[in-house]
Amino acid sequence: MCMTVAKKLSAALRAHGEAVRYLVFGALTTLLNMALYALFQAWFGYQAANSWGNVLDNALCILFAYATNRRFVFGSRTRGRAAVQEFGRFVACRLGTMLLDAGVMVAGGNWLAPQGQALVLAVLGPWLCASDGVLLGVGGSVAYGAEQAALALWGLGVKAFSNLLVIVLNYLFSKLLIFQKPAGREQ
Repeated sequence: MCMTVAKKLSAALRAHGEAVRYLVFGALTTLLNMALYALFQAWFGYQAANSWGNVLDNALCILFAYATNRRFVFGSRTRGRAAVQEFGRFVACRLGTMLLDAGVMVAGGNWLAPQGQALVLAVLGPWLCASDGVLLGVGGSVAYGAEQAALALWGLGVKAFSNLLVIVLNYLFSKLLIFQKPAGREQ
């Protein structure tokens, strides 16, 4: 039975290896994006993390994603001018999804923050209150009171939602527009 499962898993990985590799490196890119967001939130505050901090963390993640997608996911072997064009297409598409991410963060993370904070408080309020009123917040920051913790959780939830949209679009762009296989080379 174990051999059958192993064979099926092996066959599935061969058939869908690119998608699996994209999910693995997409998850790593998302973790990096979320960690940078939490770090910027802890260091510079909620508003900064949702504005210029979001742009900076996206720029760093674009570089990480290009390197990993080029090498490990799509196995691109382009050189010279073709590689520069590939990188240009990658950056252009990622800038587009970065604008989507920025829009989601401004709309959901800033404009809807009071409603989101109230929702988190309504659902998780009892668990956000510590006996001494001090909570360990996102990124190791100290939040004083349930309101700040709820706001931080709301921001992370919006960021996670945005990342889900971005991952799907980035895969489609990478597969269809960026890492194109030369004619005659197997997919």
